[in-house]
Amino acid sequence: MQSVIEPTTQRESNIPRSSAAPKFNARKRFFRVSAFFLHVVAHIYIWDIYLNRFSMLRWYVQRTTTKRWVRLARRFRMLALELGGMQIKLGQFISSRADIVPDPVRFELKGLQDEVPAAPASHVLSLIVDELGAPPSELFTSFDSQAVAAASLGQVHYATLHSGREVAVKVQRPHIEEIIEIDLSALAWVVRLIKDYPPLRRRANLQALLNEFSRTLRQELDYIQEARSAETIRANFADAKGVYFPEPITEMTTRRVLVMERISGIKISDRQALIEQGVNLYELANRLNNTYLKQFFVDGFFHADPHPGNLFVRVEPNLPLQAYTNGHTPPTGKSAASTAHSSNGVDPSPPGVPFTLIFVDFGMVGQLLPETMNTVRDAVVGLATNDAERIVEALYKLNMVLPSADRRMIVQAIKVMLRYSFNRTVREMNNLDVEAIFDETHDIVFDLPFQIPQDLLYLGRAISMVGGLATELYPDINLFESLRPFARQMIQRERSERDFVATVQKELLELGQIMLTLPRQMDAYYKSANQGELYTRSDFSRLERGIRRVERSSDRLAGGMLAASLFLGGVQLRTRGMHRESERAWLAAAAALTWAFWPRGER
Repeated sequence: MQSVIEPTTQRESNIPRSSAAPKFNARKRFFRVSAFFLHVVAHIYIWDIYLNRFSMLRWYVQRTTTKRWVRLARRFRMLALELGGMQIKLGQFISSRADIVPDPVRFELKGLQDEVPAAPASHVLSLIVDELGAPPSELFTSFDSQAVAAASLGQVHYATLHSGREVAVKVQRPHIEEIIEIDLSALAWVVRLIKDYPPLRRRANLQALLNEFSRTLRQELDYIQEARSAETIRANFADAKGVYFPEPITEMTTRRVLVMERISGIKISDRQALIEQGVNLYELANRLNNTYLKQFFVDGFFHADPHPGNLFVRVEPNLPLQAYTNGHTPPTGKSAASTAHSSNGVDPSPPGVPFTLIFVDFGMVGQLLPETMNTVRDAVVGLATNDAERIVEALYKLNMVLPSADRRMIVQAIKVMLRYSFNRTVREMNNLDVEAIFDETHDIVFDLPFQIPQDLLYLGRAISMVGGLATELYPDINLFESLRPFARQMIQRERSERDFVATVQKELLELGQIMLTLPRQMDAYYKSANQGELYTRSDFSRLERGIRRVERSSDRLAGGMLAASLFLGGVQLRTRGMHRESERAWLAAAAALTWAFWPRGER
């Protein structure tokens, strides 16, 4: 989707150097942002936690879930469009989660990818003068003062350099640094209120997560750092085919103005346009997934904001198909073709036209330490090979499991999840029997023995967004098919890089350490035994939960029987003309029923 570049008719040199953008009320913004987040927290607690404990109300809570969240999403979208800043980025993230967020909620927030209002042209032109030292008329042969795209932190204008090269000029929005600081302070205030809530405190260090989020968001305001990130990812994909990362013009880039190579293409979420151009959606979803697998587990440096506004597809009709397929072929067979055809009107058998997947906006990037990357890679290999033990071992190394967790229970739960999900498409997993899965994993669901390390915050975010995009592009995609060849490559790499002598030396060293410490440990053990100081530690949490469930059931049974008896007694009194006594009996029956079904907690 090319855009016509017209020479600007405005005399930029006459624009004052100060920004013409209007001021905003910082205090009012703080209270509006914090009030909305508090409203969401209260809504979750009242509806999804408190009322959901009542068996008589649970059906209504579940029945109205989607409608309630659509109303919240609509309110959030209006607030984000009015205030901008961090809210737009959060809405874009939620709207890309096709794998877990209901479609009505996502569609309500999808407008945040395109409807963000642009800043005044006067602000853009004056900021370019401030940052680059000259008006656009001197820096470019043409400059379009009308923004072609507006986002949460900046907006993009098309221009042409004196060399004839077409570029995109990204300019920060007015007062964006102040806006981000206010939004972060409002979020920090909410975090302070809820971080000590036991279920949250036990599973996540909200303050550490907020600190990591704040650090990355402030880093995104530095366009010099964004240009360096773009160069790093470009170098990592220098030999890749079918994937492209625009080149930054570093000599014209400052902290608040970024000049990059201009690209054109179809937005990755525009399925209809992609179908009309002949793009195979299965191949596109696979290429997106594999590109991120390389970034996550080979390079350790990844584009962390893969929402649809940052991903484009450029059709390449004049290039050979084999140069752009990366070895992927769509699924064949009658069932796969008929399913895809019936769901989205696309026959997956034709290979489609050659295309290039293009990434833009490198302000939000993530980086993994080599040790973390190796451990996450082990988890992926375990997932691809249906190895629950390997997955759990990786989770422990990543510090994602609470110290008090029962390892055997986690392994069993993951085996259950793999049994239901392994080698299934996303559409098939959406039709799983959730109640059956819950019956087999209810112990670990009640325990929730997992926590969120802050250094994996953006990895988890990017993985979830890529999964959502791949699902939206091709609902019948089987992500395990993409994982298997990657897992084989990782296993082969481990074998080829493994030095036999070094491995033997390492094993002998570990064995020697065990042999040296074993006599001392045995001596301490026998001394404790002789002195009667041996202790055993048992985890009675599962037994206690079972006892509490039996107690709750007994209480409800007794309360129900008492309520029924009082109600029948009231009927008898009523038939004998004792109206006042019958009303008292019915009130007592209602009180007994309320007591019987009053929530007493699940722990």
